[in-house]
Amino acid sequence: MSHLEERKEKICLNCQAELYGRYCHKCGQENLEPKESVWHLINHFFQDITHFDGKFFTTVKDLITKPGFLSLEYMKGKRASYLNPIRMYVFTSAIFFLILFSLRGTEDFMKLDENNKPTNERKEGISDWEHQAKRAASRLKEARTDKESDTTELADNLVELNEKIAVAKKIYGDTSTLKFDVKDVALMMLRANTDSLRKGGMPDSIIKKMNDALVKRDSLKLAGKDEADLFNISAKKYPTAAAYDSLQKLLPSSNRDGWLTRLFVRKVIEIRNEINSDKNGFFEKFKEKILHSFPKILFISLPFFALILKLVYIRRKQYYYTSHGIFTIHLYCATFILMLVYILFNQLQGTTSWKWLNVVFIIIDLVTWLYMMIYFYKAMRKFYGQGWFKTLVKYFIISFLALIVNVFLFLVFILISAISI
Repeated sequence: MSHLEERKEKICLNCQAELYGRYCHKCGQENLEPKESVWHLINHFFQDITHFDGKFFTTVKDLITKPGFLSLEYMKGKRASYLNPIRMYVFTSAIFFLILFSLRGTEDFMKLDENNKPTNERKEGISDWEHQAKRAASRLKEARTDKESDTTELADNLVELNEKIAVAKKIYGDTSTLKFDVKDVALMMLRANTDSLRKGGMPDSIIKKMNDALVKRDSLKLAGKDEADLFNISAKKYPTAAAYDSLQKLLPSSNRDGWLTRLFVRKVIEIRNEINSDKNGFFEKFKEKILHSFPKILFISLPFFALILKLVYIRRKQYYYTSHGIFTIHLYCATFILMLVYILFNQLQGTTSWKWLNVVFIIIDLVTWLYMMIYFYKAMRKFYGQGWFKTLVKYFIISFLALIVNVFLFLVFILISAISI
């Protein structure tokens, strides 16, 4: 109840209903004077926070220490003393993912290229070197007008660029598609100077083996270029989506791809071209989208998990679908809280020089993880009231079916993430 004065008029300011007491019987609004002082606002704010905190901590305490208890209380109609399950889910999931994403970067969750060590090395081609050579020549010309400038380094850089251009064109032709890293350039220069090596006394057998190895490396490099095609949609045949559309128009109507196939092929061509132009950038965006899809996956899995519970406990007529839904929401909330405890103490490990404290953190992590494993089983026994054997069997059945559903949803979100990049 607020400390503001009650209005003398007995008409609700919110819904205009006639009042018979301090509170409106239709909308529940308190009949108070609308003018409030700053102190009243501050006081009201702290009252709401205290009220929320009291409900929240009571709910969390009973949720974690009494698996299945809150769901039973909700079914019995005891709801005013606890936080609403939907609000609880929104609050705990938001806090969980906010802290999770702030503590760990994308690379900690999803390492799609574990076999490829991260590198800042940039691959360059003939067109890149020609552009650099033009700029180097321009800077060299400007430097030569200044008598005090040392042009040695600029001249050497220009000579090196021209050598790389000449050697690359000699071996590979005037290509604009092939890109070379530092190792490729070194091997290319080595291959171009085999005559000098022979004159220097290197045996022909070794030079032949070296040339054979370099030719094999080039063939694999070119093969890898072809393998960049997705779903056998050739980059040579369909370099762009527009080229694909043009070729489709040339075909008779009966031989053209259907609208769904055309949509799929166009998207594959766009993805393939983006991968070929900037592979690292594409996969970075892809990993970000997948990572931030986890909250959506979990939210969408809620009704499916409740449906699995409904099917497994189909003979228990006293449990409606909404009953299973409330149980699922409480289970997810408990999982978020326990996972958050696990992650926070995991982060604390190694932050202190006190070994005994690190051991305490490890023990807390281990106990939390074990408790998460048995929490669902204990909640099922409490809520559904069946024996340990039946509950254990249903525990494994539900866990298996939930895993299938979550894997399916994960794959769907992978596809959506790839399409939406």
